[in-house]
Amino acid sequence: MTSSASPARVLQHDLLSSRLSFQSISRATVLDTVLVLSTIVLPIFARGVIIRRPWAERWAARLNLDLRAVKLLQRLRRKYGSQPLLLRIPYRPDLLLLAPEDVDYVLQSSPDPFATATREKRAALSHLESNNVLISDPPERVMRRPYHEQALATQERIHPLAERFKEVIDEEIAGILDCQKSGLFGHLDWNVFSAAWFRIVRRVVLGDGGRQDEALTQQVNRLRSRANWAFLLRKDEGQLRAFQQKLRVYVDRAEPGSLLAAAPKARNVDPESQVAQWLFAFDPTGMATFKTLALLATHPHYLRQARNEASLHAPDLPFTRTCLLEALRLWPTTPAILREITDARCVDGEDIDKGTGVLIFTPFFHRDDERWVLAHRMDPETWNSGNALPAKGLVPFSAGRAICPAHNLVPLLASLTLAAVISRVAIRLVSPVLNPKILPATLNHFDLRFEINHLPVDPSRATGAGGLTS
Repeated sequence: MTSSASPARVLQHDLLSSRLSFQSISRATVLDTVLVLSTIVLPIFARGVIIRRPWAERWAARLNLDLRAVKLLQRLRRKYGSQPLLLRIPYRPDLLLLAPEDVDYVLQSSPDPFATATREKRAALSHLESNNVLISDPPERVMRRPYHEQALATQERIHPLAERFKEVIDEEIAGILDCQKSGLFGHLDWNVFSAAWFRIVRRVVLGDGGRQDEALTQQVNRLRSRANWAFLLRKDEGQLRAFQQKLRVYVDRAEPGSLLAAAPKARNVDPESQVAQWLFAFDPTGMATFKTLALLATHPHYLRQARNEASLHAPDLPFTRTCLLEALRLWPTTPAILREITDARCVDGEDIDKGTGVLIFTPFFHRDDERWVLAHRMDPETWNSGNALPAKGLVPFSAGRAICPAHNLVPLLASLTLAAVISRVAIRLVSPVLNPKILPATLNHFDLRFEINHLPVDPSRATGAGGLTS
């Protein structure tokens, strides 16, 4: 295929390529490095990288810590320019990205020369999933990635098992909402919602046989709690082995209608390590879904649009999916995307050693009100062109070859769950009260509380006739 690009466009591309290949960097002072560590890195670690700590989330929301971090990076950009900023951290220097073009370049150039398997990830995830694709070397990664892509239907907007998943979601959500019918008004909080959500997760991942296996979820969470400490805590081999043995029973069974049944039958990929990631990653999905409910409750016109869409009983809910993506932009569940440089290089006269980290602080790009006037408002139309916009730095699922393999499945499950709730009940956000004109940069899902009022019964649901539309 020949190119018809104009000389001006070719020159622009050449300049962009030069810019993106890090021909220039800035060097942070010791004071600015300390500010980045104390304002960004330490709070992320305190809140819990692998599993959230409720007390820390409450503290972060009260202080609106993500907004403080965004303001710090804006000041650093004004001071140093938008080129990558080298943080001279002893034993672990990092390049902090300040331009969306660099985010695009790094993510499109992963896993080589920007490896996904960073030291921090290896230290944390080895507590839970020692051989997961996220912390695999390139040869193993090539072998393990297809396991995820087939099971999660990475390239498919609508998973082949979507109809089955919708049935599961409708059953579980109806179950918790029906329990709230004792009075005119009921309530919905994280404890109530998450109990149903994790039953959904176990049935989707493992099959109906896992519905009541709360002990497995507790095992995952104990291992995740240890993983929060990464290097600072020794791996509990006995606890990990017991978890994998229990999970192996489900893997071998591969119950029809589950993600395990959709996965390729291959033992050489260590399926227990791959499936552990699904059980872990669906927790942030639940958090984002619950926050999306808060967004809809705060924007009645969007709530009406989503409710009208839910009345179609279809598996594809495009508007509701964009609302979920907005929640992920406003409150990213992955606050930092990490990469590691795989070869030494000289940039702007500075030797960059192999193993130097690359830090992408996603709230900065998602909430940069110096570049984007609607940074602190809900704007679902942002996502009409896709669920990742790396050129703008909007990457809720990362991007490039290392994009999250569930980047289509997560919006599917979340949108079906939201539809199941709002088609049954009217919702009012009781706590906290959100200002739709300036949404907070940090939102604590543990403290979200809704008042719900049951809507008239949809005859199609009451008779069981409300199947999926073709």
